[in-house]
Amino acid sequence: MTVTFYGRITEYTKGDKTYTPASKEHKHSKLRGLIDELCSFYGEDFKTFINGNETCLILINGNGIALSGGLDSPVGPGDKVDILPFVDAG
Repeated sequence: MTVTFYGRITEYTKGDKTYTPASKEHKHSKLRGLIDELCSFYGEDFKTFINGNETCLILINGNGIALSGGLDSPVGPGDKVDILPFVDAG
């Protein structure tokens, strides 16, 4: 599994653009577990940002999570998770 961060989200990931869980064993069956791991790894600023989920879009294999269960969406070892900031224009 690979997590890719886009745009200003990297301000909260110590500049990292990608994250791969250290364990080769898949220990998360739900997106919620992966998000908890990311929050533990990147700290309080990331946690505050990601928990205000109206500020970002999360995709699993290119599909938004809204119709696949939200934070309870299943994730697996070969999945690609993208976290993107919403962009406003006016």
